[in-house]
Amino acid sequence: MAQQKILVVDDEVSVTELFRMMLEMEGYRVRVVHDVQSAKSALAEEPFDLMLVDIMMPEATGLELCRYVRAEPFLANIPIVVVSARSQLSEVHEGLEAGADMYLLKPVSKGELIEAVQQALAE
Repeated sequence: MAQQKILVVDDEVSVTELFRMMLEMEGYRVRVVHDVQSAKSALAEEPFDLMLVDIMMPEATGLELCRYVRAEPFLANIPIVVVSARSQLSEVHEGLEAGADMYLLKPVSKGELIEAVQQALAE
């Protein structure tokens, strides 16, 4: 079976490197980008099995990226897991409304992250 590919979108380099390490240790292929425009370019270049997306990023938010992915027929089925420090119930609801399949709160443990990824990929 081919390795599943995950796109990690977060403007914090320390977060993306931590996520990359945790996911690669579990056998996933990981591509990291640090803004929404780079994420759109990556999605146009290659298929991904799942996306991990932060909400708060410069220029465009992760919510905008979620809406973009859900509106594009060739991308609409990619599972999206939002990983954000925004923890208000209204913010979680907004993330799910924008198209996220799951919403995890930062800081997230390796166990939580891997479990969410496995669950999202299984659905």
